[in-house]
Order: sequence, then C-alpha cells, then structure tokens
Amino acid sequence: MGARDSFTDFHMDCGGTSVWYHVLRGEKIFYLARPTAANLALFEAWSSSRNQAELFFGDQVDRCYRCPLRQGQTLFIPTGWIHAVLTPVDCLAFGGNFLHSLNIDMQLKWGTGGLGGAL
Repeated sequence: MGARDSFTDFHMDCGGTSVWYHVLRGEKIFYLARPTAANLALFEAWSSSRNQAELFFGDQVDRCYRCPLRQGQTLFIPTGWIHAVLTPVDCLAFGGNFLHSLNIDMQLKWGTGGLGGAL
C-alpha cells in the first residue's frame, strides 16, 4: 500500500534482481534510467554525495524515462535499471523481485557486494 504523495528515491533493487509491479488500485509513476556505464558511475557518485537530497538524479543521466503505471497495468523493470517511484494518489500495488538467466553478469556482480549489493 502506498500513501498519496509518497516517494521512493532512485535505487537499484538488491542482489541484482529484476522486479515487477502490478497496480490493483490507484497509480504509481516510475522514473527510470538505463544501466549504462556512464549512468552507473553517475549513480554511484550521486548515492554517496552529501547533497543527494538536493539533486534529482534523473537530471544527471543522459535520459530519464517517465512511466505512469495505472490501475490494472503491470511493469517489469530489468536488472540494473535505476528507478524512483512517486505515488500521486493512494495506491494498492503488488510486486516482487526475481532472478533469471538474462544479464547474469550484472546479477552476479551486484549479488556479491558490487554497486547494487551495497545500496
């Protein structure tokens, strides 16, 4: 359950997992950045900076995608995608993390304490 106007700042899911979300009621807005080498380096610098709360990470990357997820819709976020979530209205959503054989190099790096494993 997500309360109106709640926000989860930019992150990558733990252990190199992919994630899915399904909105039963309400809406969520996802902000997504591709896991390019440049964006991952920017994310590492941003996540350890002292003024992190003052900077919108989406403004730092080459492109930040905005993806509204409305009632009845499902979103899959692949391994490594950096994302933030805004809940503009009260929301009931389900989701889960999972591992798979695609992008296994990134999953192994993160699952063993790499960039994603530390965040």
